[in-house]
Amino acid sequence: MKLLDLYKEVISEETSRILSEGVADTNVIDAINGKYNVNILYDDYPDAMPSVPPSKRYIQVYNFAETQAGNKAIRAFQIFGGSKTTPKQGAWKIFRLDRIRGWFPTKMKFTKPVSDLDSSIPTYNNTADRTMGRVMNKVEFKQKI
Repeated sequence: MKLLDLYKEVISEETSRILSEGVADTNVIDAINGKYNVNILYDDYPDAMPSVPPSKRYIQVYNFAETQAGNKAIRAFQIFGGSKTTPKQGAWKIFRLDRIRGWFPTKMKFTKPVSDLDSSIPTYNNTADRTMGRVMNKVEFKQKI
């Protein structure tokens, strides 16, 4: 085997490993505790043939939980980015961690739920929703006085 072919094989295996791992729990917990926005690459079609590239999303993470089906997931407000279920901008979404192919924290922080800023957005539900099982971490906001 030529050296170039060996390099290509190693790079291909490493890329596949990284793309199949999803995002680490600690990254999610850091985003929740730090209340910062994140750019993600999300795979809506993990089993598509031919493969479909992941889509870009800009989100605020509010909950980290396990779904009723046993998958680790986040409840987030998607500020920008299209999806197969929500073509419009701005919606509450659930993202499975194993389908997140890229996690890019930003320096943009939030101090209150997005639903407090816009009355047309459904109210933030700090217990996630009916599809979530055990909530492992959630964003905490200061009490209104």
